[in-house]
Amino acid sequence: MSGKIVVTGATGGLGLALVKALAEAGYTPILTGRNAEKVADLAATLGVAGYRLDVSDGESVETVCAGIMREQGAIDGVVNNAGIWLEGDFETHSAMAIRTVIDTNTTGTMLVTHAFLPAMLTRGRGTVINTVSTGALYCRKLISVYAASKWAIRGFTGCLEVECAPKGVRVMGFYPGKIDTDMYESAGAGRALDVAMSPAQGAAMVVAMLRDEGMVWGHVSGRSIRDYG
Repeated sequence: MSGKIVVTGATGGLGLALVKALAEAGYTPILTGRNAEKVADLAATLGVAGYRLDVSDGESVETVCAGIMREQGAIDGVVNNAGIWLEGDFETHSAMAIRTVIDTNTTGTMLVTHAFLPAMLTRGRGTVINTVSTGALYCRKLISVYAASKWAIRGFTGCLEVECAPKGVRVMGFYPGKIDTDMYESAGAGRALDVAMSPAQGAAMVVAMLRDEGMVWGHVSGRSIRDYG
């Protein structure tokens, strides 16, 4: 397999595992993330191109994505993986916390897609995979803002799927359950991650979606078999 694949939120967790899995599968991954130092260190260590990209900043998205296409050439795929967690009773969240989640998980995914999609449509080929969440497949308490950010992307992804497939571009959603990353810890929310899938397992699913170029994998959901207790 070959092709240049941009991965957002790639300095840890699923994103970093995906960069490694893509390289092993013969793709050319392009690593992006908010932390410039981490991006530079990981890009040098892994031997891949790296760019500082804050998906919640519209100006950053426009400038950096244009730079990636200018410097790297045609982009064959984008995995919108950047995201943050927010948990708790809705009324306890600050307005800023709500906006931050929506700006990152929802608007960020849309803006990155908006930056790369036109060139794919012009070429008549390409793939966009949005990391959504099982939180966009059902409703439960304490994740109202996070779920809202992901339900929006579920709708966005589904609409672009039917809009872009006739033009040769696949837009697909990956809906993972719990993954053993620091996303929950960073948000101050505890989780028993001994039952979660590993980042490598999640990355393998995304690589499989990318590889099957003749198929659109609409709603791909996966969780560890241990996570059913």
